[in-house]
Amino acid sequence: MTPRGWRTPPGLARKITAHAQAHIPCGDCGAAPGEPCTEPGDGRAVHGRRWTVAAIAYKRQSRAAWRTPEQEAALAALPRVPSEEIEACRLPDGGYRFDRATLTRWGVPWPPPAGWRKAVERDEDDDTTEGTAS
Repeated sequence: MTPRGWRTPPGLARKITAHAQAHIPCGDCGAAPGEPCTEPGDGRAVHGRRWTVAAIAYKRQSRAAWRTPEQEAALAALPRVPSEEIEACRLPDGGYRFDRATLTRWGVPWPPPAGWRKAVERDEDDDTTEGTAS
């Protein structure tokens, strides 16, 4: 089960568990990457927190794999937008409102591509958009 109570398909659960054991250290039992967890619980191969971190990392990797080289190039070509301008679009409830006119002024096409926000928020010295997804 996932933290929200949804069942993870068995094939995906095996992939996440394998990713956790191969790449993620366990904060509960101290197992290093490549080592199994000690006493993770009934029916489990890794501790819950290690599994959750691995699930998030696995999802990010799979999202990045969906992008074509053309999509990656389009995200990399987006101009950097100062964080002050992005914060100016914040709503009182904490969300954001990015309308077509604002995005056009920033040079972001409409409709905005997935990952556009992280691409325009990148640091000035960071020209990569690796791991971006919105």
